[in-house]
Amino acid sequence: MKYIKCIPSTDKLVCENLLLDGWKKLKEPKDVKFAIFYSLPIMIISFFIELTLIYFLYKPFRELINGSNDLKLQLTLNLNIFIYLITIIIFLIIHELLHALFIPNILKSNRTYWGFNGMFAFVYTEEKIKKSRFIIISVMPYLILSFIFPIILSSLGVLNGFLCFLCLLNAGGSCVDLLNIILISVQAPNDSYILSNGHNTYYK
Repeated sequence: MKYIKCIPSTDKLVCENLLLDGWKKLKEPKDVKFAIFYSLPIMIISFFIELTLIYFLYKPFRELINGSNDLKLQLTLNLNIFIYLITIIIFLIIHELLHALFIPNILKSNRTYWGFNGMFAFVYTEEKIKKSRFIIISVMPYLILSFIFPIILSSLGVLNGFLCFLCLLNAGGSCVDLLNIILISVQAPNDSYILSNGHNTYYK
């Protein structure tokens, strides 16, 4: 796995060769901005599902919804703010590392890349991946950080408001991953392979 500053541009020659070799181009948003736009409904649904989970796991939030507690927001510009910001960035990086963890032969792969542009972390691979594995790679950060993680913290009695916020942030931020899962599930046959070339995705 190698470090890069941004996801590579689509190689047109590679696209032509893939099409000649029988690969089909996935119908998908042409860039990240459009992907975020089209995944907004998924983001709203993800927020609702996560807030429902938090309602049952976190008593103060449940009391707030039931009207038995007042919401108190206090913003203090001190060291804690920077700690929170750093924690959010770390959480975003963990999200991407979980993607990478499920990529086959990740440590030996010279076609898998990771990067961080100051606001967003990303993992990108040009490895040929089985459809079922691609879906697992895409969904795991959502399941682990927004469901398994808060359930474990709640069972340990250490779940708090900020951790709930992180889980909610991850749920919303997973909307593009979930959109990719839907597009792959609908268009690619079950026994097919998935291959990325820049912002384009192919299946065969």
